Amino acid sequence: EIYKKIGHPEKPSNTGFKEYASNRIKIELKVNGIIDGIKSEIESESQYVGDLGEKGELYCKTEYKVQDGSINSGDYKHMNSSRKTPQKEFSKCIFGIKKSLYTVDLFEKITNLKQIDKIDIINDIDDLVLFRKTFTINENEYKPSTGESSMLLLHKELNKDQDIYLLDEPEKSLGNDYISDIIVPILKEKARLGKRVIIATHDANIAVRTLPYNSIYRQHEINNYKTYIGNPFSNYLIDTSNSENLKDWKSVSMKTLEGGKDAFGERGKIYGNKEM
Repeated sequence: EIYKKIGHPEKPSNTGFKEYASNRIKIELKVNGIIDGIKSEIESESQYVGDLGEKGELYCKTEYKVQDGSINSGDYKHMNSSRKTPQKEFSKCIFGIKKSLYTVDLFEKITNLKQIDKIDIINDIDDLVLFRKTFTINENEYKPSTGESSMLLLHKELNKDQDIYLLDEPEKSLGNDYISDIIVPILKEKARLGKRVIIATHDANIAVRTLPYNSIYRQHEINNYKTYIGNPFSNYLIDTSNSENLKDWKSVSMKTLEGGKDAFGERGKIYGNKEM
């Protein structure tokens, strides 16, 4: 341009190449650092959930991945954000910048990065981390049934060290084996430790085999309920509104929980029949 004006070329003080090259190298170093973070592997974690008896011990496994622009599975959630698009587009743009570091397309790629919607929510590699939770038995993925979920939830709550436990029909969706072999021994142990366990139940294993210090029986009448309190040791249930009104604890328990004495006896005969 100078030559066109004055007819004599002027020697430039510098060509600008040093600044050009320095800027590109700085960008390359930053981009390589980000890509190293994106390609890093995060070790998965496993947390013990509970014992499913013969099936084995159930664990909750948390897998981690860093969004590299290719993860589309809805099973993976973001650690720090509910939005998925910015992280995915961010990683794509970073790899695009890497490829264009020493081309004329570099500034276009950087512009595309800046124009990503909600790009401001990404401040470090942690903001690109995704996680997926699965249940596993012996390292194999497993989906607990409704009953098994109830088992695990109940077992987890009973394993907490508390002074008082309130359980509303814990037998729901649970098998008799699990109630008898797992839950009843835990309830007995809680009582032995002096914990207060209050249970609303229709299950004889729980109501009888745990040898409750107090049983509360609610008898439905036409317009109201009557409440009786007693225990298996005295074999009495006493009406709270009239202490002279007594019921036999064993008879009430057998009728309410076992279907009555006849039903209980018939089952005993069937179980005792060696020919069956």
